[in-house]
Amino acid sequence: MLPAAQRHFLDYGVGTSLEAVAKEAGVGPGTLYRHFPTREALLAAVLQTRSEELVARQADIAQLGDASVALRQWLRAMEDYFSAFSGLPEPLMAAARAQERGPVPGTRCSSRDRAVSRCSPCSWPAPREPA
Repeated sequence: MLPAAQRHFLDYGVGTSLEAVAKEAGVGPGTLYRHFPTREALLAAVLQTRSEELVARQADIAQLGDASVALRQWLRAMEDYFSAFSGLPEPLMAAARAQERGPVPGTRCSSRDRAVSRCSPCSWPAPREPA
């Protein structure tokens, strides 16, 4: 579903029809909404995938010996990343606000970290609530 969503967001902007995304992905709208209950949840998942792709490109670029070539490739990668979706700023902020719910009990991770599978229990105590 994510590749179809990414293609639609790229081609038609973040306001694209989610039913069209589901159809292209070969699933029904109900299946799409079970996995991604809101447009923002789907957008956040696509953006997470794009972030992972950017990190992979960063690792490749870091191996280049010529700093000017590396800089040009990094700027191109950033341009691709930031210009990928038309109409992104407000939906991106809504997705970030929806996922930002504070620390997960027993960790120093936010719910956003948990949503993107970066959170694991740690030995640090969770922040205490102010008195």
